[in-house]
Formats: sequence, structure tokens, C-alpha cells
Amino acid sequence: MSPRPQLPPEEIAARRAAIIGSAIDQIAQRGLESVRMTDVAAGAGLSVGAVQYYFGSREDLLVGALSTHSRSVIGAITALADVPGSAWERLRATLRAVPAVESHQRRSVVWVELVVAARRSRYLQESVAEVFAQWRDHFTTLITAGIDDGSFTPDVEVERIVDTLIAQIDGFDLAVASGRADLDPERITRSLEATAAALLGAPAGSAQRTD
Repeated sequence: MSPRPQLPPEEIAARRAAIIGSAIDQIAQRGLESVRMTDVAAGAGLSVGAVQYYFGSREDLLVGALSTHSRSVIGAITALADVPGSAWERLRATLRAVPAVESHQRRSVVWVELVVAARRSRYLQESVAEVFAQWRDHFTTLITAGIDDGSFTPDVEVERIVDTLIAQIDGFDLAVASGRADLDPERITRSLEATAAALLGAPAGSAQRTD
């Protein structure tokens, strides 16, 4: 058998990204247990052999897809929060980004599938823990900055506020994944802002301000 031709690094990266994207599409459409290598390969425009070459097994592929997707979502949300302005304005940018990155319904389905699958995979448990850690670090940094500059005057510990915001985001993800049609991005954003403003002692009316 002749050796597989060597591809330039950018082509390898593009192929891996295409496979990951196709796998995420299949997870969102079919559910984790019903994903087939043949469908992933077809969606990526590659052969099953090529998919196996880059990921080895179906389990390796799904673990890689789920963990990569979760990290990319958190990265996109935190990047959108990197705006000039006060701690409250940066926090609001984060909350507005929650339903706006990718398709919220697709993203929520994939997240729920990841959490369920993590019960059977130590590696995926670590991936879920990493996502929560990134959320906690992001919110803690913003809230602490707001307390330091006097923007926020909370009556409870920062840790409890962070836990509440993450729990509310998770609740919306679960509801959206289940198909709840009345949760449009504006409603989700306003609910998150109202919770944050109440917990942080933000200026009156801050959650109702528009850009």
C-alpha cells in the first residue's frame, strides 16, 4: 500500500474543521447516538477512510467534535464581550451574545447532547467542567471589575451571582433545545439583563436601556 500523500498544514486543518462541522450538524439533527461515520463523511465532502484517518474511531470523532464546539462557542461569546465601556456594558455584551452566537437552537441541542454523553465519558466530563470554568472566570472577572469601580453594589457573594447567571443560561439552553418557540433572543437577553441588574445593584433602569 502506498503511503498517504502529505498535505500542507492548512489543508489538514481545513479537513479536520470540515469533519468537526459535519459531525456537529449530525449531532444536532440526529442526536449523538444516531450519528454515522458515513453521514459525517458525506457532509464533509470526504471519504469514510479520510474521517477515520483524522479521528481514528467514531468515539474519538464525537468526543473531539463536542469538546471543540463547546470551546469555540465560549470563545465566540467572550470575544463579543470584549467591547469598550464600563463593566456593566461589557456584561451586557456577554448576555446579548448568549442567544446570538451561531443558531441558538442548534447550539443548545449540541450542549444538551454533550452534557448527557458526559455521564459516560471522563474526557467529556472534563470538557463540560472546562466550559463551566470558562464561564465562571469570565463572569467573575467582569463582576469584580464592576465592584472595584463602583458600578456594582451586590448584596450577595460574587460566586452566588455567577452561579445564578450560569444556571439561568443553562435553563434557557435546555428550553430552546426542547423546542420552546416563544424564547426569542430579545426575550432571553432582557431576562438575563434583569437578573444581572437585580443581583448586582446596577443603576435603576439599566436592564431596559437600549444601545
